Amino acid sequence: MTDTLVDRIRNNDGELKELRLTEEPLAYCAKVSDLTDAFQSNSNIEYIRFDRDFLPALEPSECDGFFKSIGGISSLKEAQIWHASLSVKVLSTFIAAARNLESLQLGFLHLEGTQEDFIEVADALKEHPSLRAFCMLDFSLNDNSVSMDGLIEVLSTLPKLEMVKLEVTHSRRSSLVGVAMAVKPVQVVLSGNALAHIFKSKSLQVMHLGRLVLQTNDYSVLADAIQSAPALKSLSLSKCGLDDSSCAIITKAIGKNKTLERVDLSCNSISDEGCKWIASGLQDNHTIKFLRLWGNSQITSAGFDTISNMLGSGVLERVPLMTPFKMDPSFVVGATLA
Repeated sequence: MTDTLVDRIRNNDGELKELRLTEEPLAYCAKVSDLTDAFQSNSNIEYIRFDRDFLPALEPSECDGFFKSIGGISSLKEAQIWHASLSVKVLSTFIAAARNLESLQLGFLHLEGTQEDFIEVADALKEHPSLRAFCMLDFSLNDNSVSMDGLIEVLSTLPKLEMVKLEVTHSRRSSLVGVAMAVKPVQVVLSGNALAHIFKSKSLQVMHLGRLVLQTNDYSVLADAIQSAPALKSLSLSKCGLDDSSCAIITKAIGKNKTLERVDLSCNSISDEGCKWIASGLQDNHTIKFLRLWGNSQITSAGFDTISNMLGSGVLERVPLMTPFKMDPSFVVGATLA
């Protein structure tokens, strides 16, 4: 008789290092408690991903114990939690238990909780001994008045942190939150002061920020943090509403950073005037080799000529483009088109 998935989990099947659960729980077990109990006996699984229909089918009363049992797997290194309307209390339970976790990716989530609940998540994350990558992609909140600043700031306390990705969703999914909630605008506020804390990490190499609503003072604070970031190699500020003024603030700081190699300013509101600021900011920088600007529809060939003429060859190696139709698609600084 072939062992069921529950049996393989409970018996520490040596071939079951990675686990993806995408169907409703009853496709894998007679009842969710069977899976919960099996995970409590496992010390072999290193990677787990929940996606599609699995989490939406869980009852709220089942989630806390289920995620606590997952977090208790001593061998677990990476967890991807996708596609759900989820209480942040569940996340704090999971993170507090998963002390050997190295990578946590949260995607397509509608996070439900009070300000106190988010404080609990921050407390669970604080000084986490193993976490190297923290990603929250395409997420929204059930309460727009909740501040996530405390949760963001605490990431700077992680001693092994190498990568952070934060990207707000452009719209909620009706399949997760219902039609009435789905039509409401998404508003997640992260302050520049909170984000600046992350850049202080001595191990942070990759910072990706997307679809954030940032003000001029936020960019000023971020600029100071970027300039002095000790280990940063890759920075993305895509879809963050950068205009020429904020671009001037940011690129001046980027140019003074001594470790950055890749910069992504795509899908913003930068024009030819912003290209002048970019060229001026990067003129004396000798570490940045890759600059992405595609999706800035106001930039014309004249703007890219400004970058090319001011920087010349040997500074930037690649400026890959997805250009407006009227532009010359062969333009690249120092390399062939990506």
